[in-house]
Amino acid sequence: MAGSASRPRWGLIEIVLVYGGVLIITNLVGWYSMGSWWVEGRPLVKFVLVAGVQFLATIGLVLLFTLGKKASREDLGLRAASPGDILIYGCGSGIILLLFMLAVSWPLSRLIPDISPQLYETMLRNAGHGAAFVVLFFMGAVLAPISEELFYRAMIYPYLRGVLGPVWGILMAGLVFGLAHWDLWRTIPLAIGGVVLCYVYEKTGSIYVPMVAHGVWNGVMAFLVLLKIQV
Repeated sequence: MAGSASRPRWGLIEIVLVYGGVLIITNLVGWYSMGSWWVEGRPLVKFVLVAGVQFLATIGLVLLFTLGKKASREDLGLRAASPGDILIYGCGSGIILLLFMLAVSWPLSRLIPDISPQLYETMLRNAGHGAAFVVLFFMGAVLAPISEELFYRAMIYPYLRGVLGPVWGILMAGLVFGLAHWDLWRTIPLAIGGVVLCYVYEKTGSIYVPMVAHGVWNGVMAFLVLLKIQV
């Protein structure tokens, strides 16, 4: 079971402070970089800058408002995972999530042919096969899963589980994950993905396992985009 069955040392206020703090910091960086000579006309540079700052801000604020409240590393699921859990629940769930998203995206693209791709997908499609793709792949398959799992699974889910119980906590945390992407048409599929990742965390008790699942999901998707396969 992930962490402790009781409510964690942090609460809703700390969660809001992390989310709001990340939004403010990343928007300030994006605003400050506008018109800068080293960013102007270089969308990839700006994307990497803002995403990198978002990663650091998320990690820093999550640790500040959890460990700073005298929570333990175990409360955040920062405990070793068995090879079996990593293989079955990590890699296996990542592949399942990818297949689910592919199954959903095909009819969605037919029903709504003009639906806009997510920014990350757009950057991948414009990156080509060189160093730009490698950088974007690393950000999507490594950095994003680390920061997002720490916030949505290790911080938000234990709070909701403590308030609502494991079943409703998983469902609500998944919905929060879907809504937080600010993508109307993909909210439900992403919410289902969030539910699966919460279940993986609950089942294994280690946040590293949903990080692996999330990384496999994003990483394989990036290669499919590289191969120009509709995702």
